[in-house]
Amino acid sequence: MPDVYKTILEAIHPHLGARAEAVLEEGLKRLGKRPSELTPADGAHLLKGLVYRELQARMRPEEARRMVEGVLAQMEGQGARLAKLEQGLKRFGLYVDWPEVARLRALVNRLRQAPDPGLLAEGEELVEALEEKLEEALLRQAKDLAHLEEALERVRHLGGPKVRRLESLVETIRQAQREGILAQAEVERARSLALELRKFLESSAVKAPTLPEIVFETQETPPETPPRAETPSSHPTDVFLTVEEASELEGELLVDLEALSQEASQRILALEVEEEKRKLEELLSRFAPLVERATVSPLLAEVQALLDAGTPVGEKLKALEEAFQEAERNLRAEKRARLIQLEEALRLLSLPEEAKLPLERALQLAEETLEEGGYPDLLPLEEELRRLEEAARRKAEEEKRLLQEKEALVEELEEKGEAFRPLLEELKALPLEALPQRLPEVRARYAELLKAQGEEAALRAKLAEAAKALEALKPEALALGLREKVAEAEALLAQGNLPDLGSLRKSLEDAKAQARQEALLELSRLQALAERFRGFGGEGVLRAIAEEKGKPLPDPTPIARALEALKRRMEVKREELTTRLTAFFQAYARLEGFQSETNRRLKALLPVLKSAQEKLPRLGPQGLLQVERTLSQAEALLRELEKEREAAKAVLQEIRGEDLEALLGVFDQGRTPAQAKPPEAPSTMDLEADLAPLRLPGVEVLGYLGEALPLPREPLEAFVQALDQLDKSLGQTRGPAAILLGEKALVLAPRKGRILVALLEKTSLSAFLLELNPDKHM
Repeated sequence: MPDVYKTILEAIHPHLGARAEAVLEEGLKRLGKRPSELTPADGAHLLKGLVYRELQARMRPEEARRMVEGVLAQMEGQGARLAKLEQGLKRFGLYVDWPEVARLRALVNRLRQAPDPGLLAEGEELVEALEEKLEEALLRQAKDLAHLEEALERVRHLGGPKVRRLESLVETIRQAQREGILAQAEVERARSLALELRKFLESSAVKAPTLPEIVFETQETPPETPPRAETPSSHPTDVFLTVEEASELEGELLVDLEALSQEASQRILALEVEEEKRKLEELLSRFAPLVERATVSPLLAEVQALLDAGTPVGEKLKALEEAFQEAERNLRAEKRARLIQLEEALRLLSLPEEAKLPLERALQLAEETLEEGGYPDLLPLEEELRRLEEAARRKAEEEKRLLQEKEALVEELEEKGEAFRPLLEELKALPLEALPQRLPEVRARYAELLKAQGEEAALRAKLAEAAKALEALKPEALALGLREKVAEAEALLAQGNLPDLGSLRKSLEDAKAQARQEALLELSRLQALAERFRGFGGEGVLRAIAEEKGKPLPDPTPIARALEALKRRMEVKREELTTRLTAFFQAYARLEGFQSETNRRLKALLPVLKSAQEKLPRLGPQGLLQVERTLSQAEALLRELEKEREAAKAVLQEIRGEDLEALLGVFDQGRTPAQAKPPEAPSTMDLEADLAPLRLPGVEVLGYLGEALPLPREPLEAFVQALDQLDKSLGQTRGPAAILLGEKALVLAPRKGRILVALLEKTSLSAFLLELNPDKHM
């Protein structure tokens, strides 16, 4: 293994000086290692982080990037790095619809043919981005799984093939989640099926074949409404389906919203809006590069506005997906057509084949990326073609300039004496291709002859003119790294010789074109990184990149600094979420035993948050935003649960010993001494085990009369007393009594010598009664 610390230090010391050791010491401190313990992976981490940021302050970002790539190549050979890319491709190859996977496949295929440090570095960045994207997708899948598990519990009692199919899909998704694999198709099918069953459940009441002995139904009528004769159409009717009937339903379950109550209709619409919002989120994640296309953005804005207003969009969502797909096809067609144009323009350039070869290979790679399903960035390729076109133009202009200079020098020499004739004949014999190398030599000999012949005044005039021109070129030449050529020209002037300023101008134009090309390549890389920060401040950086690309000589430095600031902000957000998650789980541990509908909703989010807590160090900006949204939702539910517990405490404090004795006295009236004897109080553990089978979805309050329940105690006691008297007068022992209160149901049922009290959603009544008396419905 190479000495990683020494390799990095030797590479960066010429650029950072004494600061190099300080930067590496800081990196070692963060890693908690000594110099001898650094691995190539540690070295890569330091180079891409601390070292790269420090180098950016001393040189252009593209130069810093090239240097980092060179050191990485020194530490780890091409073969080992390519093997890692192949492993990454094998892992992510399942997700063929991801553009990044398409690009990675094209890169790996090219690197198998020939090594390329730049493409290798791009592939490593792609793998890093894909790791981040997969973690974010798994987090969304965990949330989908929690939603599906909750939905399954709500509809499980319906039975039938659809429920069994949903159970099978949920188990498949659960297994995929454990293995860290996305089951995208299964999630979509399961969510569609769960929505269908939930809508069916909300639109009907499923009951057991045997009704409870006593059913009270309340109908609220506004006082000002005059009484009217009841007709079959005016009297409210509940539609009951047995479990057997529900299980035989096949095909799509259609719900007529007009036939339902307003509250039931609103609940179904809310379910549809929730599912459509999730589908829109998936579309935006999948087609992020296309959201600003002219054929997409107006429809997208309309769909978002409707969903924000709580209105289902129906077919508009499908139309939006089709618009995205059409925009994707159009984008691919546009890129393919542009590639053909670039290839043809390159073929027609009058340049040597070796000069055109790099762009030719880059165009082939872009075409392979497009064929694999990716979106190649053609702007750097267009700029490279433009640079080659400029090079071809400058080449032609340089040939023309050299011919003109030769002709002018020939005319000048012809006016001189015999001493200049040998030089004149030699100049006339020079072919065009020899002029770039031989013409500077001819000028130098001409200057020597002028000195020898006493024409120093003419020479000084030429030197002064050259010095003035050089001074005008010098600032830009130095900025573009042509220090050596400037120094060479200045040395010639100091020696009394004429420099080749035409060659310097040509080098200056080449350097400007090369600098622009490198800057655009760096901006393209930064743009891919900024795309990952959408919703996290990346939109401003993307706008700045677009503006910078339009400049004659773009400068990636401010863009790189802005992205570094976003990365620091992301780390602050990561620490904040770590703290909030820890506090949340600590607070929930104190409330976990308090059972209510709010707690049931909160429990559905716990697996998502636990998964998020484990994945937090690996999540990117989009993943952190997902965690923050889910955590905020859970924190709101936790605050609501805290309020419910405080309300229950207040009710418990109102119950005094004498109230309990009076309550027991009510129960003792009309009973034999054996019946009046209160049973031994069960332990908390036994009580919880006894009630556990009855804690079905939709059950909001469950417990025994006399316990701390969030319901008014005195009316319940009076009602139980009335039921006891009714039993006595009828000479029978009653079963469960269910009172329908709008969309809620109150159940009072004798159970093990006590009175069970339950408040639940009306749609859950049948399943609850089946569970309460399973023996009667066998």
